[in-house]
Amino acid sequence: MSKSVNRKNHCTVHFMVNEEDMNELNRRFAMTNFKSKREFYRDSIFKNRIISIDLSGEFRKELRELSSLISRNSANLNQIAKAVNSIGIIYKDDIESIKKALQGELLFLSEFREKVSDYIINEVIS
Repeated sequence: MSKSVNRKNHCTVHFMVNEEDMNELNRRFAMTNFKSKREFYRDSIFKNRIISIDLSGEFRKELRELSSLISRNSANLNQIAKAVNSIGIIYKDDIESIKKALQGELLFLSEFREKVSDYIINEVIS
């Protein structure tokens, strides 16, 4: 006589991973207090929000512009620091130039942050 099992969960999920991914999953599981990998996987999947962002079009253009702006300002600051360290003098015009560049970068970063937030709220979460 076979015994019937009364299960709430009767669907199976199966997926394959490579050895590196399996080692990472085992490492993360070992850092938790879960008693089974089933609990760990379910918690990881259902309790974490997964956000997928399309990095094409206007958003990609903004990212490139941001990266370019940061690179240019970093190069400018390095040149000014090198000049100040070699000469030992910094001019008021240089300070104003640095201040203006940094304010422009901060404004751009603020606007970009706002666009990213709007994008995530409107495109990803909705």
